[in-house]
Amino acid sequence: MQANALTALAYAFVAMPYLIALCLGLLVPMLGVLCYSSFGPGIAVVVGMFAIEGLYMFVGAISLGISLFYTDFALLFACVIALARLLIAGDQPPIHRAWLVYCAVATVSLLTGLATYGTGAGVQARPYFYFFAAALCGMSFAIDEKRVRLLLSSLTAIAVLLLGIVAYRWVVYYTPIKELLPLEGAYNNDGPIRVIRSYEALVLAQVLVASLFFARGSGWLVMARAISPILLAAVVVLQHRSVWVAALAGLLASLFVSRLQKGSALGQTLLLLGIVVTTSLPMVLSDKLSGVSGQITSSAGAALGEHGSAGERLSSWKEIVNNWAAAGPRSIAIGQSFGTDPSRFVRDEAGVIRKLEYTAHNMYVQTLFNTGLVGLGAFLVAAAYVVRGLYRICASGKGGAPAQALLVLIIMQLVYYLPYGTDYLQSLIFGVALSYVAGHEVRARADAALSPVKRRPAGWGWT
Repeated sequence: MQANALTALAYAFVAMPYLIALCLGLLVPMLGVLCYSSFGPGIAVVVGMFAIEGLYMFVGAISLGISLFYTDFALLFACVIALARLLIAGDQPPIHRAWLVYCAVATVSLLTGLATYGTGAGVQARPYFYFFAAALCGMSFAIDEKRVRLLLSSLTAIAVLLLGIVAYRWVVYYTPIKELLPLEGAYNNDGPIRVIRSYEALVLAQVLVASLFFARGSGWLVMARAISPILLAAVVVLQHRSVWVAALAGLLASLFVSRLQKGSALGQTLLLLGIVVTTSLPMVLSDKLSGVSGQITSSAGAALGEHGSAGERLSSWKEIVNNWAAAGPRSIAIGQSFGTDPSRFVRDEAGVIRKLEYTAHNMYVQTLFNTGLVGLGAFLVAAAYVVRGLYRICASGKGGAPAQALLVLIIMQLVYYLPYGTDYLQSLIFGVALSYVAGHEVRARADAALSPVKRRPAGWGWT
């Protein structure tokens, strides 16, 4: 009996790889059909991958001559489904031409880079591929208020997950529980208190602002409003200054948007002040948190004084723009190919000249460098189209809280792109917003075509 059991177990181990391959062969097509047919599963691939990266920080890669990250497979899958929908389904509004130009110029930059620099161009272009794939995922569906609410609920769920991650990592680091710490001893080289990355902290800030002003946009935002002091504390204590700037822009934009409707901007402001006081008092009165307060003050002072990374980035941007302009007419028009050496020399606070090799840390400067005036101009036109369209929808009162929240999220991400590069979750939001605006325009034109033509009374005008 025991021998039969061991034999069955041995057969199970031998068959396991084939069973896994069979499951993948069935599950991937089933997931593709589900993502093709429904908006929720369609964006779940992008949202889910973002959540997994937040949980594990580094999700690993497969080496096939080149390193292919698991995120590559998830975004490639989302891109294929989105392209299939755009080519076959035909139930979505047309994509804005400026966005298509932007994608085309970036593709040319990638192809010429691959021909010149090899796989290094693909590595450099990876964030832009993520950016385009996630945006296409949002653009491949016809977006209405119900689907915007679903997106807002998804962002809130991610924010709650990130809050849990932040709390866990702070406890592990500051207790400390050394057995649970990463091998490096801290979760972030830029500062141990920054236990999640900047673009993840941005989601916390976006959900915070949306819940304060537009909680009616989603049932989940109502819950987020209840924990808004915790969200605010996390955003402040994490000390990502770029997120602070985006949050401030979001607050100002929300106050402006709220005036377009009958809601009281004063009431929203008083609520915000109450939350600030509730969050800041424990930090001021507690001895254990006084060191955190000092760190926050130091970070704010460094940002305002353009010290540290803030001052370095300004010098870095100037040098990148100089290198772009000095490379000739082709570079000015469509940029330098992906894979081009991005190194530049800057002078630090002590007057020492240093060589920098990382990317621009500015989406607009990096886009200018790799896609030129044509690419950057096309993206800015597409962004202006989205912001203007959302503003008109909000001013007309047709979109309600979901449209207002979406407008503020877009403004926050566009401000965030000043000190940081692309992020695929923000691109998903942008793609949803673009499809939402385009859909409203299509419906408006259809309504105008069906409405009776107003004719002048007889006897008016020239005869």
